Amino acid sequence: MMQACHYDIKEILYHAPPMILIDGVEAYDDNMVASVVEITADSPFLEDGSVPAYVGIEYMAQSIAAYSGIKARNAGQGVKIGYLVSTRSMTLNCPVFSIGDRLSVKVELVYDETPMAVFDGAIYRTEELVAKARRNVYQP
Repeated sequence: MMQACHYDIKEILYHAPPMILIDGVEAYDDNMVASVVEITADSPFLEDGSVPAYVGIEYMAQSIAAYSGIKARNAGQGVKIGYLVSTRSMTLNCPVFSIGDRLSVKVELVYDETPMAVFDGAIYRTEELVAKARRNVYQP
């Protein structure tokens, strides 16, 4: 069952500003995280009023990192570095994300053979699926 996340995003990501690209985690459970990204005039990688859709790769990666960070914090541990190993089956259904867009990023654990794991990720703008991918990650 999904539950609200009470951690500030800086507490669960290994990243530091200005490279924290997701705004927060709305909900999580044992296998999934739902995070949010608001595209604003201050968004990293903004050019001519929009962010290229391929930046969604990093929105999904940071959502996976948030999943790991939440698990670590809930276990009383510190946040650890992780690495994106590969992206498979990436589909982008739009070229850009525009100022004012609110993106819902969902990542779900498919396979966990620590230190390797596989996640499916999806990005929605309103109800529309705008990006999806399978991600392979490694956490030493």
